[in-house]
This record gives sequence, C-alpha cells and structure tokens, in this order.
Amino acid sequence: MNPEPSQEASVAISAEPRAARAATPAVVMFVLLALAAYGSTYYLEQHSGGFKAQVAQPYPSVAFLKKYPPYGAADDPISAGKRVYETYCQICHQSTGLGLPGQFPPLAGSEWVVEGKPDRIIRIVLNGLSGPIEVKGVTYNGAMFAFKDMPLKDEDIANVLTYIRNTWGNKAPEVKPELVKAIRGEVSSRGLPWTSAELLKVPVE
Repeated sequence: MNPEPSQEASVAISAEPRAARAATPAVVMFVLLALAAYGSTYYLEQHSGGFKAQVAQPYPSVAFLKKYPPYGAADDPISAGKRVYETYCQICHQSTGLGLPGQFPPLAGSEWVVEGKPDRIIRIVLNGLSGPIEVKGVTYNGAMFAFKDMPLKDEDIANVLTYIRNTWGNKAPEVKPELVKAIRGEVSSRGLPWTSAELLKVPVE
C-alpha cells in the first residue's frame, strides 16, 4: 500500500507553471542593434538621393538625374527662359505672348523682339520702358519697370529673351549672357527707364 503524499509534495504537484523573466544576453542586443543600424543606413543610401532636394525616388543622385528630362532640360536656354517668363513676365504679356490690348504690347510677332541684335530689348529688360511705343502698327503708352535690380542673373535675362524670341512663331538668334553682362555694364549708371525714341538710336544691325 502506497503511503499518502506529504503536504509539500501536494503543493508542488498542483501549482501552475509560471514564466520567469530572464535578461537578454548583451551580445544578442548588440547584434540586433547593429543589424537595424545597417539596414536603415543602407535604405537611406539607396533612397535619399544624397539628401539633395532636387532628387526624388527612385533616382539615386543629382548626377544620375541629369541624364534624363525634364531635369536635363534646365540647361536648355528656352526651357529655362520659359520658367523666368512665367514668373516675371506672364502676368503682363500673358502666356500667349499677346499682351493686353491698350495696356501691354504683344511679344508675339513684335518687331522689337525679333531684331537681329537684341541690344534694344536687353536695355528694356534692364532699365524698363516709359512712354509711347509702337508695336505692330499699334501705339501703347504704358510703363515697364526695370529688372536690373531684381534677383535675375545675366543668364536668366538671356534665357528669357531667348525664349520670347523663339516662341509664338518668333524666330531670332539666341541671346548670350555675355552680351547681357556687357550691356548691363554700359547702362549701370542709368536710373531712368528708356523711351522708344532713345532705343531707336541703338543700332541693331
């Protein structure tokens, strides 16, 4: 006949199993943190575009992106000039280049725009224009303010003039930044806007 179990043995048999806490080994934590750091670094390297604002996924860098349009088009004077036009000129001369009747003369088909040498139109952009001017047989009597003190570089002015000289059916040679720089130097001391009478004395042949 088996003896009855003791009180201590009964407690041990009837007790529920319990999970105990154990510290994670330091080496395991180190490995996990190292893997997380490596993974995040690799992801950023592949998708950050070198942390350049001009780059968006999936392009990895500015150098890579320059191979493809439309980014590459930024180096094209007409494309760059269009952006300048839309920012500074379109409000008056309109997206069509037709201007506003009785207020702002058209650039499309304007004899002032497509002259062989752009010396006059460069002066207009730099110093502005005041008083009557005849464009395509119609006289306009308004004012255009000067852009020489605006945050526009010589290249920006050259590009926007190249754009308007080759848009809306216009066809004229590209305007070079070097010419804008030279004329800017010539008229640097002038504080007044041009009149059409003054501009007509500037040779364009």
